[in-house]
Amino acid sequence: MAKINLDLSKLKDLMKGLGGLRVYLVLIWPAVILLACGAVLAAAWLMGSSLKQKVAKESIPIGNEVKQMLKQLPVAGQAQVERQYQDAYQQDANLIKLLSVETSQRELLSYDIFPKPKDTSTLLFTRFGAKYCQGVEGLIAKDRGGDCPDAEELRNARLTGGIPGSSAAGGASSRIVEEICHARAKSVSIYAVPESVGGYDFWKAYQYSNIEDSVKDCWFWQVGYWIIEDVFSAAGAMNAGSSSVLTSPVKRVERVGFVAPDALFSTGAGTGKTTSQGKPKYVTKPEEQLTESFTGRVSNEDIDVVHFGLVVVVSNKAIIPFMRELCSAKEHEFRGFTGQEPAKVFKHNQITILESRAKPVDLTSADHRYYRYGADSVVEIELVCEYIFNRNGYDEIKPESIKNLVTKTGT
Repeated sequence: MAKINLDLSKLKDLMKGLGGLRVYLVLIWPAVILLACGAVLAAAWLMGSSLKQKVAKESIPIGNEVKQMLKQLPVAGQAQVERQYQDAYQQDANLIKLLSVETSQRELLSYDIFPKPKDTSTLLFTRFGAKYCQGVEGLIAKDRGGDCPDAEELRNARLTGGIPGSSAAGGASSRIVEEICHARAKSVSIYAVPESVGGYDFWKAYQYSNIEDSVKDCWFWQVGYWIIEDVFSAAGAMNAGSSSVLTSPVKRVERVGFVAPDALFSTGAGTGKTTSQGKPKYVTKPEEQLTESFTGRVSNEDIDVVHFGLVVVVSNKAIIPFMRELCSAKEHEFRGFTGQEPAKVFKHNQITILESRAKPVDLTSADHRYYRYGADSVVEIELVCEYIFNRNGYDEIKPESIKNLVTKTGT
């Protein structure tokens, strides 16, 4: 019994201890809740701080951009201004395209052959050849061109003792020659002769073979004539205002043709000058070029490409100005491909210089012995050039045989 009482006493003491612990347990839960709330608040604060930094970094600049864009909103009528600008831009593009087409719309030597002959008479081609030769002679005459005295003229002067009114009459032979050569230089603005121009000898000696070949010849020499026109136009522009070779920047058009300059040749000074009879042709692949072309252009569905060679004697001060003039825009009149329409003035600019060489002139050589170039130092320039034709400009008159020829070459 005593043992049982002892145990009950201990049990009461234990319950008293647990009662105290129960008081502390009541306090623990609020503490846990407070700690949890503190953790949540801390996390929220940290997240808020991070969000605030992100907003400051991203949202605010975006907001500033929006504000800036709002400031830059087009004013009333701005859309119309922009539309007008775009329309003008399109008009410029269309104008450039039109001008490119107009470059190849040129006057013809004959309006009876292209795109096909109006009749089967061989006189059509004979007349074309005559007009070609007359055209070349006219280009030289327009530039006030001529040649140095030939051997027969100088021989007669020696026999007669000089030229009428000359102070050298009865004097030494060399003085007579010098005065005649000097007088000739003063009477012309540029040295040039038809025989040194590609195609002139060809048409002088032309003989009809068949219609197809004759049409091809006429077409390619028509193309060649347009190119030759530009050469003499450039020389004439350079020499404007000069009445004498002695003061002209461009002294002489020595040779011009459709082979490389070193293949152009003359048979002697003052007489019998001629050029290699290379015909104009379209460059349809790189191996047909007269020199390696930095443009890389060959004939295709949009353009026709022709190469030509040129040798001129110029003042050493006129090297770059002449090359610039050769490549500059030039005017031409166009009366339609019938030749009967009202004249329109177009511009063309189709020459690119692919290669150039300059060398001093040996005044004692056979090619220059009787030429007098004035006080300036002179150089001989050899050029290889590229000429571009816009096919949309003249394909309507291009003979079918030429179109087929170009197609067969793979262009």
